[in-house]
This record gives sequence, C-alpha cells and structure tokens, in this order.
Amino acid sequence: MKMRRLTSTLNTRIAIVLGVVVLCPSLLILCSSGPLRAAEPEAAEPPGEIPVVNAPDVLISATRTPTSMGSLNQAVTIVSEEELRQQLAASPSRSITQILTKLVPGMSQNDQSMDSGTSLKIRGRSIAILIDGVPQQSSPTTELDLAHIDPSAIERIEIIRGSTAIYGNGAMGGLINIITKQPGEGKPSYYTDVQGSGSLTRVLRGLSGTVVQGFQGKKDWFDYNIVGSFSHQGGMFDAEGSRTMPGTNTVGGFADTKNYNIMSKFGATFGDHRFQLTFNRKESRQDSNYLVDPNVDALPRTFARYVPGLSLADQPKLTNTQISADYTHPHLFLDSRVHLQGYYRAQQTRFPTFDSRLFGGTDVLQGYNQSDVLGTRLDITTPIPLYGKPEIVWGMDFSSQHGAQSTTLYDQSVFDGSGGRVFSKSGEVASSPSRVFNSTAVFAQGEWTPLAALVLRGGVRYERVKVTSSDFTGNGSFLAASAIEFDTTVFNAGFVYHLLDPLDLFFNFSQGFNVPVGSIDNALGNVPPGTTISLQRLQPQRVNNYELGLRGKWSKVQASVSGYISKSSLGLNFDQFTNSLRRAPQNIYGVEATLDVQPIERVRLGGTYTFVEGDQTIGFNPDVRVPLNGFSIAPQKITAYLEHLTVPEWEWRNRIQVLYSGSRSRSLTAFNSGIDPTADPFGQTEYFLVDLISTVKAGPGTLRFGVENLLNKQYATPFNQISFTNSFYFAGRGTTASIGYSIYY
Repeated sequence: MKMRRLTSTLNTRIAIVLGVVVLCPSLLILCSSGPLRAAEPEAAEPPGEIPVVNAPDVLISATRTPTSMGSLNQAVTIVSEEELRQQLAASPSRSITQILTKLVPGMSQNDQSMDSGTSLKIRGRSIAILIDGVPQQSSPTTELDLAHIDPSAIERIEIIRGSTAIYGNGAMGGLINIITKQPGEGKPSYYTDVQGSGSLTRVLRGLSGTVVQGFQGKKDWFDYNIVGSFSHQGGMFDAEGSRTMPGTNTVGGFADTKNYNIMSKFGATFGDHRFQLTFNRKESRQDSNYLVDPNVDALPRTFARYVPGLSLADQPKLTNTQISADYTHPHLFLDSRVHLQGYYRAQQTRFPTFDSRLFGGTDVLQGYNQSDVLGTRLDITTPIPLYGKPEIVWGMDFSSQHGAQSTTLYDQSVFDGSGGRVFSKSGEVASSPSRVFNSTAVFAQGEWTPLAALVLRGGVRYERVKVTSSDFTGNGSFLAASAIEFDTTVFNAGFVYHLLDPLDLFFNFSQGFNVPVGSIDNALGNVPPGTTISLQRLQPQRVNNYELGLRGKWSKVQASVSGYISKSSLGLNFDQFTNSLRRAPQNIYGVEATLDVQPIERVRLGGTYTFVEGDQTIGFNPDVRVPLNGFSIAPQKITAYLEHLTVPEWEWRNRIQVLYSGSRSRSLTAFNSGIDPTADPFGQTEYFLVDLISTVKAGPGTLRFGVENLLNKQYATPFNQISFTNSFYFAGRGTTASIGYSIYY
C-alpha cells in the first residue's frame, strides 16, 4: 500500500511538471508587456485568434427549422466540432457525456460509464437525444444515452435546456441534437486523426489508442462524406493506481473495450430538390479479464476492488445501427421549406452481470435488450405574408418501436464456487414483456416579430400513444397484459425582447411529457414476489416549465443567466429503500449562468454555474415535502477555464479547465439542515478536478496534448456516491495523459 501511494504521489508530481512545462510559456507571455507576434498588416486579424463569442447569427436546427439564436426564447448551448476536438484531448474515453458535462450548464455530472442514461439529466429531468433529428430511445424500456456515435462523426451538438414541447416524449429537461458531418464541397479532401492515452498513476498500463479516417467531396450533383473510427480503450485506474470501472450497473464501463463507428452521407441535388442518405453504425464490445471482488461488500465503505480471473463468454456490448433518408426543398409550395425524413434504427445491448441476491433476488443474471424502430418526420416551414413576417413550422411525427428484454441465468453453484469469477449459463428467460410502442403526433410552431425589438414564439403539439404489452411473470411478480392508449396536448409560448442592442430578455413557458415504461421495467427485478404491477402506472409524467433569463453579446464578453421552475403533478422518482416508484407531485427549480470574457489580447476565460433543487410530496398532504434524492438531483456544479493563444503563428493554445462538484444532503429528515452528506445514503460530497489541454500547429496538421485530472484527485462522481453497496461504488479516473495528431489534406 505504501509503495502504491508513493508511486501515485510520484506520478502526480510528473503530471504537475508536465502541466508546468506546457503552461510556463503561456504564463510568461501573459505577464509580459508586449504581444509575441511577427509583424503583420494592421488590418489583418491575428492568425488563430480566439473569438470570445460565436458567430452573431448561429442557426439552430433543434427547433425543427434553422433559427437565429437571437430569436430563441430558451437557454441554448452549441458545442462546435472544434470544441469537440479540443476536449477529446482531455477525454481519453471519448465520452460525449463527459465532454458536455464540462461545457453545458444544467447538465448533471458524468458517471464515467458507457451508458449514463440513469444519471444523465438536464435540470433534474429526462432528456431527448437525437442524431440528425432521429430519436435515440434505446426502446421504450430503457434509458437514453449518448453512446450511439463517435465524436469523430459529429459537426456540432445543439443543447436546448428546459422542456421542449415540439419534440414530444422524453424532452422534459431538454433536448440534445447531434448533427453529423455534412457532405463536402469541391474536390475530394481527407482527414486523419490518431490519439494515444494512458494512466499516469500506473504508467505503461491501460494504454489506449484511436484512429480516425474521413474523406469528403463533391462532383457535379453528387456529394459525400464518410468517417470511420476505431478505438481500443485499455484499463482505467484511479488516483491511487487501482483499476477502476470495468463496468457499472448500467451498460458497462469504457475500460477494456473495442469501439467501431462508421458514418456515411451521400447526397444528390437536382435544382432545388435535395436527397440525402445517411448511415451510422456504432459498436462497443468489452473484453475484460477483471471483475469486482464480491468480498468488497463485506468491508466498511470503500471503493469497488477489481480482481483478475473473469470467465464470461458474453461480455457487455452495445450496437446501434441507424439509416435515414431525407428530402428537402426550399420553396415547394406557398414558398414553404419542406423537410421529409424516414428512418430505421436497431439497437442491441448486453448488460453486465448482476447478482440479484444482494438485493433480495434469487438469481445471478445478465440482461439483454433489443429494439427496432421505424419512423418518419415531416417539417414544413411556411412564411405568412403579413406584417412582422410571421412564420409557421408545422408537420407530423410517427414512430413504431418494438422492444424486448431477456435475461441469461447463470449457475449459482459454479458462480459461488469460483468466488464470483466463472459464469456458466443455466437458462434464459424474458425479463420484461415484449412491447409495441406506437406514437403519432402533429404540431405547429409559430414565430412573429411585431416590433423590431420583440420576437414572439409559441406552438402546440398533439400526440397519441399506444403501448401494447403481453402477460409477464418474473421474479414472482405479475404484469398483466394490456394495451393502454392515451393522448396528450402540450403547449409552449414565450418571447425575446431586445432591451439593448447586445442584451436580450427572454421568457419561455413550455410543457413536456414522458411515458415511464423503462422505469416500470427497471423495477420489475426488484419488486417483492407476489406483487402485481399495473400498466396503468404508465400514466405519462407531464411537466410545466417556466424560464426567465438574460443573455448578452458584446465584442469581448458573452454572458447569460436564467432561472426556472419545473412543476409536475404526477412526478416519477425511484425509491431504492422500498424498491418502488413514487408517483407524486414534484417541483424542480434552479439557476444557470455562463460567462466568456476576453480581458486582454489572446486570452479568454469563463465558466458556467449550475444550481438545481427539487422536492416532492409524501402521502396526500401537499404541505409535507421532502427533497428529491440523488437519482434525480445532482449537487451544484461550477466549471471554469483559462485559455491562452501562446504563439499565434503556431496556433499554439493552452487551456486550463476546472470542474467543481459540490456537496449536498438528500436526507429526508434534514432537508437543507446541513447534515454531513457522508452520513446520508443519498448525499454527495464535493470534489474538484483540473484538466490541461494544449494544441499547436505542427507541420500540415495539429498536435494536441491533454491531461485529465491533473492534480490526481481521488473521488467518486455524485451518481456513484449514492450507491448502497461497495461493488457499485466506483472511483473516478486518476491522472491520464493523451497525445494526438490530426491533419486535413
């Protein structure tokens, strides 16, 4: 143990030295009186200058039609391709969720697993995730996740924070729309990227690597863009040099995985008619020799401990295949822009093994999920020839999802006799009923500018849902066959008022809803034998979201602040104490802020602030309210960064970024009373992380270097902190360094 700590300390010092070596030139130049730059014409913009603000009129597609940011009455974050490439230097697992956690206010802290669906929230509520407008629900029976595509295939990510009525089911806390790379222009061009990474707490252990190759071009009426990637992620190690997170209680960890992704787009343009075919396939396979030592649960509170010797034929796996066909016309009828999309998506997920006997169950098991979805989307943007240039976006959505989950059972005597290392199949049963989930919706969204300083927005969506389920018996519980059909109408309305030329006041009221089929299925394995669960518990959760905010863009400053309250008369929260679903009134409220500043030439700094709180009623007394637990509400989050353009001619940039996660008690008897979170099973303790990113022009390409967790902090993410058993209590990654090179040619 002493040797491990000594090694950990030594490697921490190495990481700090590396950081100093990279940053010293930046600090010296920052403190100097004059800029380091070659002579250049006065009118010329410095090469590689760091802009403090985005382009003045960035278009947003997440509103279902290209829209100016200045006319949006919601809080919005856009993550560009450049930002993604930069953040990958300090994200060796290539996790989109981890990247967004560091950049997007309101988003819960990442639990560092392959699937953060159970912990991923925006403003304490579920979110809708789209890839090129295609919903990414794994099925109606599982959580959403962001592991369906590799970052190399992404052009930008648009995040709408707050309920989004026009997208329907799931978008109660917000919406994430991933826009893949568009076909090229002109002659063929190519893109190559390589990156390697490894832990500095266990040097030469857990080495990882990624190779990306892309090419694009256009010839007459035909254009294309193809991006392929392969990555191998080795073992991951915490700050003390111990192996961590080969898998979690969701889909699995990133450690010991091979990941493949191919994204291709082919387009044809004939006059105003545009046709496009998109194909994306992502596959992640885990092949680990390590498993959690089951004896760790008999110890006092400690991190999960991993031992070699795993014998498991079918390890965690995730595959996602998506095909979509799009047709667009800018002026088809009534001068309307028309977008028609048809899509098919198939996903298979094999989960980690699970000893349910630890939670009162009877089996050693492993879940498998499969879902298929067919759907179509129609968006028509019609201008109205009236004063103020009103515009209406209207259309329809249809989807049909088929999903089922099965469970592989393993021989308990073999498992126990091997110390939990050997898994021998003994059978396979259905773990949830097969379901058909059909949804049909129509919507209309309008925008009107009655005054030069005022933009009004509002809309409505009507959706009809039918869920068909067969009889199901599992773990002694019974789910009766039924078909539940319901419809719901959600509204949104708001405005943007330009107080001053760079300062906007915005207000938004928006409704959202969610059909909690997945929560029912997740509870089936934990309910006591003899329990009968009714599908009527699937009544949708409706949310009314109210938001008021300010945002401004000046030449050297960009800032925003917004406050919100989200109310639901039939909330949904899983109670791990009673293995039950709480359907009770909920209130969630919070504040978010962003700031980006360029105080002096070639220096940019800024950050975000997130505070969210929530409570719900107990029983039938509306005056008795208790806090929502850590499964819904994350502690406050503060991010900050300092970026310096060290040598403009080399485009050498250095960035230090930090993430602070606060402490919070979720005790039912000590709401806001200051109880020690460590004594609270739903409480979370604070931690502070520092990353270093450096990029520089090198030859025809760009060289990047990054260090994740520069100070080698030993910590657990908020979601992992509320685990009841040590075998699900995972430490975060210790200091990890990455180096990569990318080139366009």
